[in-house]
Amino acid sequence: MTQSQLSDRLWNFAARVGKIVDALPDSRLGRHVAGQLVRSGTSSAPNYDESGAAESRDDFVHKLSIALKELRETRGWLRFIAKTDVLPAEKLSEAIDEAEQLCRILGKSVLTVKTTRAASGNEEWSMPDARFQDSENSASDLGFRALDHFAIAVPSTEEALKVWRDRLGFPIVCSEVLNGGAVRLTHLDLGNTHLQLVEPLTPDHPIRAWLAQNGPGLHHFCFRVDDVGASHAELLAAGLAPATPPPHQGTQGKRALFLLKGATQGVQVEITGT
Repeated sequence: MTQSQLSDRLWNFAARVGKIVDALPDSRLGRHVAGQLVRSGTSSAPNYDESGAAESRDDFVHKLSIALKELRETRGWLRFIAKTDVLPAEKLSEAIDEAEQLCRILGKSVLTVKTTRAASGNEEWSMPDARFQDSENSASDLGFRALDHFAIAVPSTEEALKVWRDRLGFPIVCSEVLNGGAVRLTHLDLGNTHLQLVEPLTPDHPIRAWLAQNGPGLHHFCFRVDDVGASHAELLAAGLAPATPPPHQGTQGKRALFLLKGATQGVQVEITGT
């Protein structure tokens, strides 16, 4: 993403916020929220543009930090509107999602500049490209945080536990039956990540056909993200995720989503998070 593209995205977001402000009711609460939201929601774009003329690294960080601060406040007011039913939540979901994504992009940019300064040990200044190292296809922009688990497809969880728990000594973290009784997911602690045992419980479950063709074995690995919905939007734009189906239910109340195998050279990759 170039400087111009990110600037356009911030101004488009400001315009979207302006339309939300105009849609707020003429009530005491509506007027209060409108005043707060129109100020914060239209502030990030000009502050970001001003960072392009920064005179020093500190000035650059300061202007980006203001843009990020105003974005976070805007995100909070949008969530507040949804919580209080001042406007229908479905009319705010796209704006809230965009605010989340922009907060991550600017937050990473501020952190990158601060880290670069600390590593260099000096104040030598040239306008950095740190804001744009998070290209649309980069891991940071896509939201990957860490490896969450490896998944092994098994015909019987109990038989698999005889190997992974009883013989190898990996303790069980949790075990759940999900998706209306269709699958059992059991997590074992490997120390630095989890091993997930996936047992299909219904005759028509896709994993059962996979087992018939391949036998027990490694099925996929999964990255942890902060927000599956937000990461899905970035992955979709990068051509890595399907438009449908929507995220599915994972373990421990998390959501999950499989990427397109054709985009990852046939390797099954999943993301999971809130």
